[in-house]
Amino acid sequence: MLVSDYLSHITKGEVKQLYLSDIGTTSPNATQQANIDILITYINEANLELHKHFGLIQKEYILTNVTNNTLHSIPTDFLYAVSATFDDGREVAINNERTNFIDDIDYNVSVLFPAPFKALVKGLDTMSPPKDDISIVYVSIPPVVTLTTDFIDLPQVYNEALYNYVAYKAHASVKGDMKAENNTYYLRYNESLKNIRLLGMKNSDNLDSNVKLTDRGFV
Repeated sequence: MLVSDYLSHITKGEVKQLYLSDIGTTSPNATQQANIDILITYINEANLELHKHFGLIQKEYILTNVTNNTLHSIPTDFLYAVSATFDDGREVAINNERTNFIDDIDYNVSVLFPAPFKALVKGLDTMSPPKDDISIVYVSIPPVVTLTTDFIDLPQVYNEALYNYVAYKAHASVKGDMKAENNTYYLRYNESLKNIRLLGMKNSDNLDSNVKLTDRGFV
C-alpha cells in the first residue's frame, strides 16, 4: 500500500480526534505537512516493530576467510541472526561464548555480535582443512519511507497491528499518560500480534528472502 493510503485510514479512524489527523489534501500547509511527517515517522516505527516480531524480510550474508577471533563487518540493515551454517550444511552456534579447548585450540565455533554491524567468529572448525565460509541468515530492516507516494511492501494481514501501533504512538505523544487512550491502543497492538500468530496469518515478504551477500567488497 502507498503511504497515503495508510495515512488516509489512520486519520479517519485511530487518530481522528487528534490534531495530527489534520493532514490537508493535495497541498498541505506547513502545519499539515508537519503532521504528515510525524505520522510517517510512526508508520516507519510500526513497520520496523512488525519486522522484528515476524522476521518478514530475511537475507543471507556470507562471512569469508573466517578463522578464530576474526571480526567481520555485516550489512547495516541487519536486525538479528536467524541461523548460521558452514557451506556443507553444518550448523554454527549463534552467541555461544562457551569454549572447547583441545591443545590450546578452541573448537567451539560460534558467531557473536559484539558491536553494531560487526560479527565475531570464535573457535576453529574441526574439519581438515577447516571450513572458512559461514552463511548467516538474518532478519533485515525494512526500507524507510519518507513520502506519501512511497510504497510499503507489507502484507495486509499486518495492517491492523500497524494502525494500532501508530495510534498508540500518536496518543502517547499528545497525552503522555500510559493510563489514557494510548495504553488502549498498545494493548490492541499486542492483541493484533497475538491474533496473527494464533490464526496462522503470518506471511513473510519473499521479495528479499533469497538475497545473498558476501563480506568481500560489501559497502
